[in-house]
Amino acid sequence: MKPKVFSERHEKALREKKLRFSLRQELRKSLLRLFYRYSVFGGWDNEENLTTGVVTSSILDRRGWDGLQWWDGKKMSRSKNFDDFIERGTPHHVLDAVELFFDQLDYKKRPIFASELNTLFEMHHSQLRYFRNEFYLIDSAYLESQVLAEAQKLLETAGFQGALDEFMQARTAFMEKNYKQTVLMANHALESTMKSVLNLPNKRTGELIKKVCYSGLIPSYYEGFLNSFHDFVSIVPMTRDNEAGHGQGKDIKLIPSALAELALHLSGSMIVFIIKRYMERNPVDEGDEIPF
Repeated sequence: MKPKVFSERHEKALREKKLRFSLRQELRKSLLRLFYRYSVFGGWDNEENLTTGVVTSSILDRRGWDGLQWWDGKKMSRSKNFDDFIERGTPHHVLDAVELFFDQLDYKKRPIFASELNTLFEMHHSQLRYFRNEFYLIDSAYLESQVLAEAQKLLETAGFQGALDEFMQARTAFMEKNYKQTVLMANHALESTMKSVLNLPNKRTGELIKKVCYSGLIPSYYEGFLNSFHDFVSIVPMTRDNEAGHGQGKDIKLIPSALAELALHLSGSMIVFIIKRYMERNPVDEGDEIPF
């Protein structure tokens, strides 16, 4: 069985209404068309949708339902069929269906399916995006496209899987309004990136920042800027130390949303800069064959 799907991973946040989103009717219909383009058909008349049949069976197994259901405002009602479930189902159950459908695809088709899926979200002005088999809510369209998404892409391209995992955990925590975890994991991602780039797995944060500043990653003509850059890159770990890294004392410490968002975006910006400079200094040989 596939690992936990969207509604199972975020059950607590959904139950406490910390995670809210909607799906426009036009987007739902577009999702259905996408499903049918990538489905495998069979049966005696070759018109049975085998892929959505497997998805339906998986949902019923997980939910313990006798049939697909949707919330009519008062109670769960039986869906007529899979199409009706997608058009009227609870948004997080629809995302479950998308993830389960993705799991049925041939590996070669998955990248283009994910790309088309995200294009649909963008076209229908949805805050949702799909990345590495999970859904995320974007907090700013500009920062999503220019910083956060680029940080994810660069981490994956450079092979910094530990830092990528931590960065994705920070984004998930922010989506669930767990701001302490957001700050903590954003700092971990930045720290892991510096360790990977510098190949210094055992150095502490302060030492890593100094090494980044004076290792040649920053061009020599920025020499007068190094002190200011040191202070700038220290903001995320400093926020972590003061807000999320130690015991909170007698009173519960509540971290403001804006502060967690700042830590997330700053870590993304720093990751983008550091990895780009690393890749400029360590270019990939274009003649190397890509292993399959």
